[in-house]
Amino acid sequence: MKKIILIVDDDRLTLATAQKLLDGEYKVVAVNSAKQAYKYLERHTPDLILLDINMPEIGGFEVMETLQKDVRLKKIPVIFLTADRSAETEIECFRVGANDYISKPFEPNIMLSRTRSTIELDGYRKDLQRRLDEKTKEMERITIQAIMTVANTVDAKDDYTKGHSMRVAAYSELLAQRLGWSEEEIQNIYYVAMLHDVGKIGVPDAVLNKPFKLTDVEFRLIKGHTLMGAEILNDFKMFPNVSVGAKYHHERYDGKGYPEGLKGESIPLVARVIGLVDSYDAMTSNRVYRKRLNDDIVMQELEKGKGSQWDPDLVDIFVELIREGALAKMWMPEEDMATPIFGSGKILGESMTSENILESPVDYLTGLLSRQKGEHDIALSLRADGGSLMLIDMDHFRKINDEYGHLMGDVALKMTADVLREVCGNSLVCRTGGDEFLYYLDGVTDEEAVTKKVQELLEAFEKKRQEVEVLKDAELSIGISISGADGREFEELYRRADKALYLVKQNQGLRYGFYQKSGLLRTPEQSQGDLDKIMDAIKNREVYQGAFQVDYDDFNHVYDFVKHMSERSRKETQLLLFTLFSSNGSEVKLERMEAAMQCMEQAICKSLRGVDVGARYSSSQFLVVLLGTERENVRVVTDRIVQNYFKLYGEKDITLTYDIAKFA
Repeated sequence: MKKIILIVDDDRLTLATAQKLLDGEYKVVAVNSAKQAYKYLERHTPDLILLDINMPEIGGFEVMETLQKDVRLKKIPVIFLTADRSAETEIECFRVGANDYISKPFEPNIMLSRTRSTIELDGYRKDLQRRLDEKTKEMERITIQAIMTVANTVDAKDDYTKGHSMRVAAYSELLAQRLGWSEEEIQNIYYVAMLHDVGKIGVPDAVLNKPFKLTDVEFRLIKGHTLMGAEILNDFKMFPNVSVGAKYHHERYDGKGYPEGLKGESIPLVARVIGLVDSYDAMTSNRVYRKRLNDDIVMQELEKGKGSQWDPDLVDIFVELIREGALAKMWMPEEDMATPIFGSGKILGESMTSENILESPVDYLTGLLSRQKGEHDIALSLRADGGSLMLIDMDHFRKINDEYGHLMGDVALKMTADVLREVCGNSLVCRTGGDEFLYYLDGVTDEEAVTKKVQELLEAFEKKRQEVEVLKDAELSIGISISGADGREFEELYRRADKALYLVKQNQGLRYGFYQKSGLLRTPEQSQGDLDKIMDAIKNREVYQGAFQVDYDDFNHVYDFVKHMSERSRKETQLLLFTLFSSNGSEVKLERMEAAMQCMEQAICKSLRGVDVGARYSSSQFLVVLLGTERENVRVVTDRIVQNYFKLYGEKDITLTYDIAKFA
């Protein structure tokens, strides 16, 4: 297959000459402006870009800066074309990231030679990167297998603790999930917990398995495993806090533990988590001196040690997990051994198939599909038929936990799952963890049909929210991506839905949004009407019930502040609404609008005084309050904001308008 070269030059003779020279050996795409280049690069990734420096509107250096900001495009090698042969220009070419430059008018042999060498070198680079990635993945796999081997070796030293490290890791992972940790933090504590007892390698088997009371010397040997473990793991950098978990998991909350007698929150959190679940597994395992304890007795012991041996907050959450049966569901007996039903991450799943560790197809809390099962089934359906993916986030979940407790937080999640089941029917729905869900509409690629289903879901959730006290502060935010002709890979569709969700959550009043769709944007013709509605809301102290509804509490805070400042200044206070919109009436992608909004935010911050107020009102609007400003002076401020915006944004595809109202 021929390599693809994109030539960008406003000189038609240069384009024709270069195209004729390279067209036999390569597939050449020639464009005469940066805008045309951007349009081509939205859908294609050439193997090389020949880029003219001096072009009208957008020059080559500007284009290069744009390319460097994109993860995909920054990897494309670039050769600059320039008639400027000065040393300063040459230096600037390499400073901005070019691979080479060719002087104009160019010699055909030089053009061919430098083009070939750049493409060949890039091929070598890609091959080396591929090999490096393969080696890195292999090293990760080997490392994880080594961790498993070490953990199994440690557990094998004690006849009564077979599978102990595995169980402590799985319990720690579950507790971390309930605590709302990130996926990276959850995966990290799994491996930290897996290695928490590695120091027992240095303890004699006779001491570990002694059926009678230990001597003082023997007990010191046992306690020494924490320091030995920390020393063994000190240089192991793949997982953060791995040595910390080994060193401090026997510290007590009251400061009476070992090796350093740390107290309360001075004990690292990962060590507090591992210490708690380590004790739980000890109590629920057969020991040389007693049989395993049942859950009722275990919970009594945990309550007794709350605040003295263990972190009281962690104990409360862990006891909830025991009562729910979440821990019991993780294991199934097999000849008096424990075999985990689910594991930790993708790499772990790949490396532990020999251990018969299988992920449960059902989320234990909600009864929906588990993340792994849901993503697997969605990926298969997507490749077959295409469809639409919704990433659903329940906002204010932490507030629910704080106000009602974690148990009621679980109730809120279950109720949300019930709403999803009710609306989604036989569609694929799974819980991805925490307060996030995935909803896949198989074969549905029509935006109108998707919108109808989303509105149905939001209406059903709102009805449930009105009925149930615990859900009164909850809201759903939804990011949507629709598969198209450009691909049906799950990872890409998920990434787009996640991006759309992020933008939705950044824009007050929005509940859902499509990736790369303009439906979230307002037109300039609507802006004056918007401002009128804002003014009516302020005057009447009522929440506007239309499309631009704002949170009541936030609205009252703004109202009280503006009213107070207006009264104190005894001067006019002006309300400005800036609206961004497409300059040519075409569709605007969410990423472009968000970039323009960020520039607008900076422009407002630069232009306003310390006593003025600016706030994002929608995905394409900013609301500005000018305190103590006469109407005739507003133009100075607006001109300053507009000038700063165009300086910062630098593009012409998104322009702005503004409307003014006097605060009364």
